[in-house]
Amino acid sequence: MPSPIKNILIVGGGTAGWVAACFLNRFLDPALCRITLVESETIGTIGVGEATVPPLVAFLRAMGIDEAAFMKATNATYKLGIKFIDWHHGGQHGVDEAWHPFGHVGAPQIAGLPLFHHWLRERLAGREAAPYVSYSLQALLGDMNRGPHPLEGNPRATSAIIQQGAYAYNLDARAFAGFLRDVATGRGVRHLIDEVRDVALDQRGFISHVDTVANGALHADLFIDCSGFAAHLIERSLGDRFIDWGDQLLCDSAAVLPLPHNDDFHPYTRSTALKAGWCWRIPLMHRAGNGYVYSSRFLSREQAAEELKAHLGAPDATPMHLAMKVGRRENFWVRNCVAIGLSAGFLEPLESTGIYLAQKSVELLLDYFPDTGCDPLLIRRYNDRVAREYEECRDFIVLHYLLSQRDDSEFWRAARAVAPSDALAATLELYDRTGLVEWQRNSLFVDTSFYSLATGFGRLPQTPHGMAGQMDGERAWQAMQQIKTTNLQLARALPDHGELMRRLHAR
Repeated sequence: MPSPIKNILIVGGGTAGWVAACFLNRFLDPALCRITLVESETIGTIGVGEATVPPLVAFLRAMGIDEAAFMKATNATYKLGIKFIDWHHGGQHGVDEAWHPFGHVGAPQIAGLPLFHHWLRERLAGREAAPYVSYSLQALLGDMNRGPHPLEGNPRATSAIIQQGAYAYNLDARAFAGFLRDVATGRGVRHLIDEVRDVALDQRGFISHVDTVANGALHADLFIDCSGFAAHLIERSLGDRFIDWGDQLLCDSAAVLPLPHNDDFHPYTRSTALKAGWCWRIPLMHRAGNGYVYSSRFLSREQAAEELKAHLGAPDATPMHLAMKVGRRENFWVRNCVAIGLSAGFLEPLESTGIYLAQKSVELLLDYFPDTGCDPLLIRRYNDRVAREYEECRDFIVLHYLLSQRDDSEFWRAARAVAPSDALAATLELYDRTGLVEWQRNSLFVDTSFYSLATGFGRLPQTPHGMAGQMDGERAWQAMQQIKTTNLQLARALPDHGELMRRLHAR
């Protein structure tokens, strides 16, 4: 007869391991379920992605973590979205910038219809020349280099962006893992520094225990594999297959080059398209994170390093190189083992989904939390849900390349020729013909994300939504103009982002 889970062993630390430890510790009674994390002293955190998405705000709040303390500990700055540079046509025709801002663009609805459809009607009629994202407060703050709340007072009481959690952070990934470790161990999670030598299975094929160098056999009812690309439990011991997505996401390598800060505290992540991929720039308090995500099919390590150094104006610097295993597990949960983080899958960090996918995976684990029997139905449902998360994030990343008009290199021609998934192809067809987006309703990327990206890259539908023609156009137009006026008033009242960060980190 199955019994409740009493012991959980997390193998591997890093951001994914400590996110899992914090979350499970928060929602499972420590008196009934003991959580242990064992990690190697010789394996460090991979800091490819130092940018995040808004669900992390909700995570920190659910953990009861003070935001100011977290930001100081991780050298974090605010992130209000992503600005894409030279993605559309490579800057060949003047300024080439597009935004993916967080939060609502303008307002959820005007006269019962999303703002996008009113904007499109006016745009196609020649009345509106401003881009769709000109109605986004986050994009406006980004362009004006303003922070999301005043210098003084309670941010959650003085800023709608903070109240709604419609923002994220740029942070030091290694420091974040250390911060979460301190939170988790301070709340009772057992932490072991040790090397896993072997994994033992019982007669059912479940993991019985892992054998370690210093602590011997570590037994548990449920095992969480956070061992990174090695996937020591889920793949090496249980034989789960890795599904390679290299035919859809061509970027499989990164050259990483942190540089001293130049006081450019822009409140967003910057992604600049280069010859065979794109370069990120992430402003932290103690440095500027930079890296070139590229395809090894079209560029060598040496070429990538030279292009990155030239782009950054740092000819004498030495980048660090990383290989990326792009794809996902066939099954994220096998018997009594759940893979979270890099052991579960990896997507290029274009939309900063790495930490989110680890967070979502452990949240879903609680939704389908088992007893010691690990019912196969729970496992199948969990695997379906997590697979959908990975596939929706993959499709949104692929969308960036399909929307691009660049044809100045072999890489860009190949990336634009990638066949979209059936779901993404259907979404594009509906959008092109009607302006509707039936994007995955529970997806990280909502309709406004799709609209911002598509319009920013110059792809407009053939016709506006039919309901837009059934409404008072002048009334909708006036409401749209009021949104711009209100946003500008709010933005002017908010401080310079760099000054806000200096104040916050000096406290």
